[in-house]
Amino acid sequence: MRIKGKISGFLIALTGLLCYQCTENKEALKTRFVTAADQAFLYMGRVDKQGDQVAYNWPGIMVSTRFTGRSLGIRIKGEERNYFNVWVDDCPEQVVHAVNDTVWWFPGRLSAGEHQLRLVKRTEADMGMATFYGLHIGEKDSLMAPLPLPERKVLFIGNSITCGYGTEGKNKLERFHPSTENCEKSYATIIARAFKAQYQLVSHSGLGIVRNYGDPEKISRKLQPMPARLDYLFDGDSTKRYDLNKYIPDAVVINLGTNDYSTQPFPDEKDYVKGGMALLERITTTFPGVRVFCIAGPMINEPCYSYNKKIVELYREQYSNKDVAFIGVPVELLNPEKDLGSDWHPSYRGQVKSAFHIIPVISTVMNWDYSSEEERQVLISQ
Repeated sequence: MRIKGKISGFLIALTGLLCYQCTENKEALKTRFVTAADQAFLYMGRVDKQGDQVAYNWPGIMVSTRFTGRSLGIRIKGEERNYFNVWVDDCPEQVVHAVNDTVWWFPGRLSAGEHQLRLVKRTEADMGMATFYGLHIGEKDSLMAPLPLPERKVLFIGNSITCGYGTEGKNKLERFHPSTENCEKSYATIIARAFKAQYQLVSHSGLGIVRNYGDPEKISRKLQPMPARLDYLFDGDSTKRYDLNKYIPDAVVINLGTNDYSTQPFPDEKDYVKGGMALLERITTTFPGVRVFCIAGPMINEPCYSYNKKIVELYREQYSNKDVAFIGVPVELLNPEKDLGSDWHPSYRGQVKSAFHIIPVISTVMNWDYSSEEERQVLISQ
């Protein structure tokens, strides 16, 4: 009798699964496909439009649009280690892992009427290339241009902390997995939300100003450090360049140096300072009048902390440029038992604490008001 009961339960479950698949297939027959080339799609970040599809690999790149109807299927390919956040209106965040060319259907049925979609690449370029093909919507529904991006623009240049490495890890001893990386829980995107600004994340784990993490040499030459990638269309591909004039920021936030000084041998001070000065000169020359904020921390202390401060002071003095500021985030800000995720990197809570250490300085310099709602929700309510 037990065996028969198990078989009956299995058949019921199988029947339910088959019905579900039939429903999905039937639903697909009632939809029409809108390619990624449609004017109703808005892209935030560095993307390469290739006919009817769009390719990209930097973290934080967003596809947005509005659509009507109850059905939504996203056709995307992300490779083995990429993950994406899907936001529809105020619905909870959905995480998509599309290794192959996949149509991901929004679970359940949406309410009738108009909806807002945001599709965000939550993982960095090392996790693979993303290809967005378009959307399936109801055959009688329509796609409309989304709300415009905020006028304020911030460019973030950084490493794993900026990428949101391990922000969703359970604790500091948990080893990193791509699914725990979420750039939307990075201090960078938290800052952007607080100021209601759009952003670009030019960030890559393990890279420094002149030396990358674990390099046996004082100066990295085999793998280009972060400054060399400033104008890459695709991270890791020096053959395709991005026109920096397409995105002229109001503010640039640089958080580098952690990887230069995390492991021995450390770069010589003169080489590190020279590299930092060159990066500042390139940014201020490319974007005249831009405000630049150089961050130290929260995963590194001396000598990086003092060297970053020295770079800013020397630059201000040598170029008579007061638009460059230093912000130090002390390692003591983060509680090692509460504020760390995978591989000792800041968790979402740690990233929020870092962001709201930085935000008041940017607010004063830029004369921008900001919202503390995310800080209240994450820190004060816990």
